[in-house]
Amino acid sequence: MMRANAHPTAALAAAAMAFALVTPVAPVAQASAAAPTPDHHRTHLSVSATLAELASLDRDGVTALLDRTPGLIATLLTQTSAADAAIWWAEMDAARRDDLIRTVPVLVGSLDGIDATDRVRANRYAARARLARVDERLQQVSRRGAEEDAALLGDLLLERRYLTKVVAGQVRLYLYSPERGAMIEMAGDPLTAAGILLVVPGTNASVRSFMVDDPVTSFADWQVANADPGAPVVAFTVLAAPMPQISLNLASGPQNNTIATAAGADYARIVKGIEVALPGLPTLSYEHSAGSQVGSSAETHGARFDVRFLAGGVGATDGYRPVSGTTYYAAQAAEDVNRYYAGFQVGDIGYGVGPEDIPGVTVLDPGYAEEPATGSVGAMLMQGLDLHNRLFSGDGHTNGTVLKDVRLLLASLARGSSG
Repeated sequence: MMRANAHPTAALAAAAMAFALVTPVAPVAQASAAAPTPDHHRTHLSVSATLAELASLDRDGVTALLDRTPGLIATLLTQTSAADAAIWWAEMDAARRDDLIRTVPVLVGSLDGIDATDRVRANRYAARARLARVDERLQQVSRRGAEEDAALLGDLLLERRYLTKVVAGQVRLYLYSPERGAMIEMAGDPLTAAGILLVVPGTNASVRSFMVDDPVTSFADWQVANADPGAPVVAFTVLAAPMPQISLNLASGPQNNTIATAAGADYARIVKGIEVALPGLPTLSYEHSAGSQVGSSAETHGARFDVRFLAGGVGATDGYRPVSGTTYYAAQAAEDVNRYYAGFQVGDIGYGVGPEDIPGVTVLDPGYAEEPATGSVGAMLMQGLDLHNRLFSGDGHTNGTVLKDVRLLLASLARGSSG
């Protein structure tokens, strides 16, 4: 099979052909970056004063403050540090925290640094309110009965089914921000966890990917359910920002490295917030496909991990250097479709550092029984895509070797952190 370093043009073309064979899933929305703050000190004082005011008001007072200050929640979410949020939350008594969870669930459910269990509880309240809005929208679309509304109707029904599970406690949301294309589900008990697993989906991931019958959370769910009894895990499946979507257009598909690179800043902020909320626990970041560039970019924004595991990863962009203190693993099938272009980059297109070329990386065999790549180009590409997608599966029959390898790594980290 061709390798990108030998045939870069053909490799990128073949990769684009492969991506075109999969039905694209458009992201729900584009991410919106926070506006720069001209006077950080003044803004910090204003945020601190506002948080203190929120903590002192009853429910009616909080509602009145929000009514007369449009955009206040958005400002607090972008300007409050995880450390300040954690201190603010910890200084309140249980009754005051309960009031805020019920009154401003979107703020509490999205503010980095706040207790993870409280965030999940807040997001259940927020889901109830959003579910009511979805039901109202469903009625409007149904009454209209236009043929062109079929796709919208399907999306609304899918979201309704998902939010119903959230309200019932079957799904635990750590973050739900579809307008920014961001979403995080939590699995496991943060109160008993001995380690943190962060799972980063890659190409074609979207908010919708959490709602379908085979969700992107299956890998994390398997790890929590099958964790070493002596090393329970809390897992977060993290869509930090819109991911690249499959496209023949090199400027908008996963070949464009700027999309995953931009998501790295959001991932770094999320990771730092989780570490504030759950201090002292070792972290393993499992990154699939373009998700590996999200992890590599997050490191440049100050995120630190005990272990990074690149699963069928694109690797990183030119100039990347591993971080001291982090251990790196990579697993990829011999015929994984990403091998067509990993290790080749021209500006914003491609990834110059292949996952297996990262200095010091340990390469693991995913344990797949592969047939020699033969037949038509389309058949070869479909085989490569299947092998690629298996690395994100939570099915023990499909991806058992890698699932067990990560389980062992998490147990080893937990034992190491406890001495």
